[in-house]
Amino acid sequence: MKLLVRLAAVLGGTALYTFAAIKLFPGEDANIGAGLIYFGLLIVVAGLWGLWDGSHATTLPRVFVRWAVVAVVVGLAFPIRIWSTEGRDFDVLWSDLSMLTPFVAGLVLAPAAVGIALGHVLGAKPRTRTPSAPPHLSL
Repeated sequence: MKLLVRLAAVLGGTALYTFAAIKLFPGEDANIGAGLIYFGLLIVVAGLWGLWDGSHATTLPRVFVRWAVVAVVVGLAFPIRIWSTEGRDFDVLWSDLSMLTPFVAGLVLAPAAVGIALGHVLGAKPRTRTPSAPPHLSL
């Protein structure tokens, strides 16, 4: 369920940002500034959410795998959207799958991994030792 929530939030946020960018910056040519803003937002959201996940996690591998799946799905969403909206050219699709997918997946996974690690370290509760026997007083 946690995986689906993260996927819905990141992919839904991507769709909302794409819609807003089209309305705010109409035109045929690429808007590099809007893309850079999106990349920045993606990094911040993944990092902060990874920080929260890391501080609440009992086992880190499960959280990391969850974010790896989110990163791959978000990375695959871009080439598929480009391929479906701008013409179905398989050479372009293959190029985007080999270049764009790892880039976008890295924009999600790298800050999430750093956030998970920092959250786990910062959110770790101090372990209290409970003595098994009463302390001995030496004379």
